[in-house]
Amino acid sequence: MPELDVDAYRDAPRPGAPWVLANMVMGVDGAVTIDGRVGELNSPADRELFRAIRLLSDVILVGAATVRAEGYGPSVRPIAIVTNSIQLDLGAPLFTEQKARPIIVTSDASPADARARAAEVADVVIAGETAVDMHRAVAALHERGHAVVLTEGGPSVLAELLLADLVDELCLTIAPIAGGDPGRMVSDSLAGHLVRFDLAGNQSVDNDVFLRYVRRSAT
Repeated sequence: MPELDVDAYRDAPRPGAPWVLANMVMGVDGAVTIDGRVGELNSPADRELFRAIRLLSDVILVGAATVRAEGYGPSVRPIAIVTNSIQLDLGAPLFTEQKARPIIVTSDASPADARARAAEVADVVIAGETAVDMHRAVAALHERGHAVVLTEGGPSVLAELLLADLVDELCLTIAPIAGGDPGRMVSDSLAGHLVRFDLAGNQSVDNDVFLRYVRRSAT
């Protein structure tokens, strides 16, 4: 059986900074979750890639709904959580058993008392007035020394990054499964905004297809 060439991802050129990399998995019908979680869409090869891409990144940018649904725990890379409400379980291991201090990315419109509580267990970054501005969010992470920003979704965060033309690289795994939850990889807010990518690599392992795309203007 062929093995995934993880070095093809590790050694890929990433000429700009900040460099925003999205890593996603979906079924052949476009489903990105099964019973609310990635679950069975993840194969051993995809989990290997997931770990490798996390290690080549400097920070992981993700939506609060994804953190809650997937039960994010402590990570060796800081987890930057996009949230305008800061409705998070601040007693969860992600915050209490830190390997790297989490970052809350929010706006001036978020509740001040929630920001104060979050600041006890995470760094709080204001990146917008009424909502999180992705340009400001990515710039703020870069100012903190994070050159490679990895996003793992969810659909709203990925759509906002694409709308802002910030996604430089998309690593997409297609799992040989159909019949997952309704919905797709990005929210409907992206409709009508075209972002063009070039195929930079493809592999197939145990019926999974691993595609690596680079945005044309990023090459």
